Amino acid sequence: MIWAIILVLGIGAFVIIGSLGMDKQKEEEKQRLNKIESAGNFSSQHRYVLNPDKNKKLTLKESENKFIVHQFNSNNDLEEMVIPFDKIIEAEISIDDTLISTVSRGSQMAGTVVGGLAAGGIGALVGGLSSNRTESKQFRKIDLKLKLDDFSNPIFKFEFLPSKNDLGLENTKGFKQGDQKVKEALSKVEIWQGIMEIAIRKGSKVAQ
Repeated sequence: MIWAIILVLGIGAFVIIGSLGMDKQKEEEKQRLNKIESAGNFSSQHRYVLNPDKNKKLTLKESENKFIVHQFNSNNDLEEMVIPFDKIIEAEISIDDTLISTVSRGSQMAGTVVGGLAAGGIGALVGGLSSNRTESKQFRKIDLKLKLDDFSNPIFKFEFLPSKNDLGLENTKGFKQGDQKVKEALSKVEIWQGIMEIAIRKGSKVAQ
C-alpha cells in the first residue's frame, strides 16, 4: 500500500514538474517571439516578413532604399544586418535546392533587370496548389537567396518553410504540396521576390 502511494506521488510530481517545464518553455518562446517582432522598433507602415521558425525577420525600409535583417545567433542574441538596395546583385527562389526563379542586375546593363521566373515559375506552382487534385509532392525547403556585393556577407538566405514538423522534429520528410504551410510559403516567397526585383531596379538607378 505504501509503495503504491509513493508511486502515485512520484508520478504526480513528475507530471507537475513536466507541466512547469512546458509552461516555462512556452513563456521563453513567447518572449523570444516578442523580441524579434519588435526588433528595430519600426512603425506599422514598414513591411516585414518573419520566418516560420520565428528566429529571422526581414524588414523593408523603402524610404531609405534598404532592408533590415534581424536574426538570433548561436548564443541566442539578436543581431542586425543592413542590406542596401544597391548591394543586391541577384535574388533567387529555390525549392528543395532546385532553382526556380532568378532576378539579377546585369553587370553591363545598369538600371535593368535580367532573368525572371523560370517557365511556369512560382505562379504555376501556386495555381496548381489551388486545384482539387490530390498531390503527393513533398516540400522540405522554400528559400529566397540574395547574392550581395559584400565580401563580409556575400550570401543571405531567408527560409519560408519551418525546419521542424508539427511534432517538433526535424523536417526531413517535408510537407505535402497541399499543406497550408506550403501554400503560404509559395505565396510569400513570390511576393518577396517581386519586392527584391523592384529593389534591384531602384538600387541600379541609385548606383548610376
